[in-house]
Amino acid sequence: MGCTESLPDQSAYNVPHKIDSTFQPIGSAFGAGPSTSQPTVFVVKEKLFSWSGDDFAIRQYPSGAPLGNNLKMKGKVFTMRDQMTLVDGAGNTVAVCLRKFQMIGQTFKVYVPNPVFPNQSPSAQKHNNQALYTYCEIRRVPMSYSQEVIMDGRSVPEYTITRAGGFWPKKRTVKKKGIPAALIEGGTWDTNYNSYKITCNPGIDPCLMACLSAICDEMDESK
Repeated sequence: MGCTESLPDQSAYNVPHKIDSTFQPIGSAFGAGPSTSQPTVFVVKEKLFSWSGDDFAIRQYPSGAPLGNNLKMKGKVFTMRDQMTLVDGAGNTVAVCLRKFQMIGQTFKVYVPNPVFPNQSPSAQKHNNQALYTYCEIRRVPMSYSQEVIMDGRSVPEYTITRAGGFWPKKRTVKKKGIPAALIEGGTWDTNYNSYKITCNPGIDPCLMACLSAICDEMDESK
């Protein structure tokens, strides 16, 4: 199944990207927008003994301070489809990651509680009776360990996610239109359970990268 690509040099993750004028960063209103001058580094760590499913704490690295307004990813079990919700410290919905039901292949969609662009219609999905708007779709490329991220209303992948380096610990490169955008280092790199260190280039949305890491984790478990 697929192969890994070479890992870019660390300096590749200090190359600024222009912020998309249409798809505003998911966490901008929650104190977690992208840095424009230096990489953003944080850890997404799965909590053990969670009654709500796959819950992930999100902390800045190496300080351990909360990301934004104490953002965290909450999972939900006993559903027909995997669902993960990015919430702030007050429990407000920042984004919802929902697996799309299909017989073959794996697809997730990321939804947000407000329209992404003018005149965008709400999706058929709701969260706590709140309308949701499609932000992007993540598809597993058949017969590979790669994913494509397509923004709503667009047809060409904005991001590609590919395994890089050796198979252990897990590493993924996220590229935006072919240029390194983030590095996801996962597996047991610092603990004996799921933990992901994410380095985002300046201008890259850390909240979207957190969603992508959680989605890739779920796809790995369901392969």
